Amino acid sequence: MSLNKEKNFVSAVVYLYNNEREVGSFLNTVNNLLKENFEKYEIVCVNDCSTDGTVKAVETFCEQNSVKSLTVINTSFFQGVESAMVAGVDISIGDFVFEFDSPVVDYDADMIMAVYRKSLEGNDIVFAVPQGASRFTSKLFYSLFNRFSDMQYKIKTQRFSIISRRGINRVKSMGVKTVYRKAVYASCGLPVADYDYSPLPAEKTGDSQKAVKQELALNSLILFTDIGYKISVTLSVIMACVLMLAGVYTVAVFLSANPVAGWTTTMRVTSLGFFGLFVLFAFVLKYLSLILNLVFTRKQYVVESIRKITK
Repeated sequence: MSLNKEKNFVSAVVYLYNNEREVGSFLNTVNNLLKENFEKYEIVCVNDCSTDGTVKAVETFCEQNSVKSLTVINTSFFQGVESAMVAGVDISIGDFVFEFDSPVVDYDADMIMAVYRKSLEGNDIVFAVPQGASRFTSKLFYSLFNRFSDMQYKIKTQRFSIISRRGINRVKSMGVKTVYRKAVYASCGLPVADYDYSPLPAEKTGDSQKAVKQELALNSLILFTDIGYKISVTLSVIMACVLMLAGVYTVAVFLSANPVAGWTTTMRVTSLGFFGLFVLFAFVLKYLSLILNLVFTRKQYVVESIRKITK
């Protein structure tokens, strides 16, 4: 029976944050699929400081099912999906690593193998991309990102991905903090591909990380695109034009010999000038804050404990 199974060692890294309801069913699906198709595999669950019974649900699953290898990583505090998933990938040992950012699925289990097979075609990174309507905010973010970045691969909404060990080593060799994995993977220089699929109806869950995602989107736009620079240049040009118009107006008033108080005009020009100046300062301070966090102050992730369960 094992002769028909894949010889590659695969890892499945799963991000968990208050997923007590979904994690058992998801792990059962992934475990059965990997057990059926691979001789050797492991599952790595990254618990990002959940406040519900997520860890207990994982333990219950392990007690009730035969799992070759399952590791639970507990972060010291909530760190967000990007940093937590990097911790999971770092501890994984697979030749190929599946990255599941959520146990809530809208695809068939067989599609996981389809994504794996597409990676065997020479693609070091493959993203599972749902087709159809997406949220306006997501469309806006990806539109801005792809418009102002110089990456050949255009990033999209994705449900999960697979990355080869060569891809992981390439990303590590780049020596950068992985603020946004999708962008880092797309810019690593290795072959990247999409696997498009039609999403199945799935139960909608509340987005408990909306603020985190908004911060991630802003940081990604600043780090991986030149949108901040172009906005700054545009504002500078506008301010210069306003200054020129104010100069022309001043000369015209002077030549017409019509006395004016000038207070209103002066205040308008001054207010607009300071507004533009503060906007530019805001971008500069954001850049400096990101540089400080990336280079000096923050580790990629902080782990409280690692527990390995093997049967």
